[in-house]
Amino acid sequence: MSTGNDATPTIGGAHRFVGLAENLERYAGTPSEAEPPNVHGPDRGYGLVFFHLEKYHLSSVISSGLRFQPIGAEPAQELACTVYREQAEAARYLVDISAELLVRNGTHLVPDQLVPNDKPLLAGTEFHALLAGGHPLFPPEFTRFTDAQGVEQLQVFTLLPVTLGELNFALDRGVAALRQQWARFEVDVFDIGRPSVA
Repeated sequence: MSTGNDATPTIGGAHRFVGLAENLERYAGTPSEAEPPNVHGPDRGYGLVFFHLEKYHLSSVISSGLRFQPIGAEPAQELACTVYREQAEAARYLVDISAELLVRNGTHLVPDQLVPNDKPLLAGTEFHALLAGGHPLFPPEFTRFTDAQGVEQLQVFTLLPVTLGELNFALDRGVAALRQQWARFEVDVFDIGRPSVA
């Protein structure tokens, strides 16, 4: 039993993430606002931070605190979604529901994992799934945060909305084939209003 005077680190050791905020800012841009873990009442176990990258008119919403939750991820995880600035509320919603699902189920994501949904994730869209993986614009240093010794401590999985047609295409042919299809048709994955390519 803890007496409150123990010098043991918190879950996962917060010291592992020194420099994380600066790293996220380096790639995602200027932090513009934050949503605390208890914004809707009880502590949900993570907050949300909004970043804006003026150069590309992009906003990224990134979870903050998921890395301290018992979801079985090693290295630890946070989630991100990048969209055009006027679509930031959609990104907030997608990161929030995804992080909530991970915390509630005590599970984590793996690279190129598809997370399907039986109905559209956003009203007025065809998006029935999210694809978790590296960021399509930012360098690998955004996705894989390492400590001062070069040890990977955190992965920031970027969530990309996937339409029902694209989901079926990926389930049939694989995620790599879907990414090739996006490249072939020059799909703007940051646009929530984009059409489906499958």
